[in-house]
Amino acid sequence: MDLFKYNEARETWQEIAKYATESDMPFCFELEVYQKLLARFHFGSYYYYIFNVGNIEMVFVSEMITQVLGWSPRDFSAESVITNIHPEDEAHFISYEKEVTSFFSKLSPEDILKYKVSYDYRLRCADGTYKWILQQVSTIQTNTDGAVIRVVGVHTDITHLKTEDRAVDLSFIGLEGAPSYLHILSPEGRDNTASSLLTRRETEIFKLVLAGNSTPEISSILHLSVHTVSVHRKNILRKSNCKSFFELGSKALQEGWI
Repeated sequence: MDLFKYNEARETWQEIAKYATESDMPFCFELEVYQKLLARFHFGSYYYYIFNVGNIEMVFVSEMITQVLGWSPRDFSAESVITNIHPEDEAHFISYEKEVTSFFSKLSPEDILKYKVSYDYRLRCADGTYKWILQQVSTIQTNTDGAVIRVVGVHTDITHLKTEDRAVDLSFIGLEGAPSYLHILSPEGRDNTASSLLTRRETEIFKLVLAGNSTPEISSILHLSVHTVSVHRKNILRKSNCKSFFELGSKALQEGWI
């Protein structure tokens, strides 16, 4: 990826940070970071990092990056990520990041912490090969103006899960009861916003189904009729473009919905 592409991404990140001077302020939230990691991300072979969005700076990178990519933590930066993205994935990486900025700019400050961004792309390893990396990012520090100050990200190797060399659609996963938005944008630039919303209730049922609960069990847990649960299940499959919950479970794992 050339310098122009890097500068374009940099400008997008600074926009979402609203050029906030608070990005330089000291912080102490290590425990909070680990709690959010455990609650928000599904791990395979992975590494994680803390990114200062305003300064375009990696605050911390875990040692596990060496196991996944063969890189040293000190070699991991926003610029090195962009430089090593597979050429065929550069365009959707940039378009997705712009969509992320647009999405978060419309959220209230209190809702910014309630979303996880999920999509994938190929990264070049130290040995020159490429791996499919699922990128999941959640804000861990903001301010009263709604500026995204710091985020925690997890990069998971999902190469073994990929059945074709095509990136997944961009999704915003709701946390703490917030609604999820799946398939917001495709790698080809197709906007699916109008049909991608999962309601809070659908998100609850979605998680209960993936946990192995039957329709009657979900009905009992949520105090809903079996008919209502069945209708929600059908709507979830329709919105996620899946024919069965077996397919949905596989897609949820691959695309970071859980």
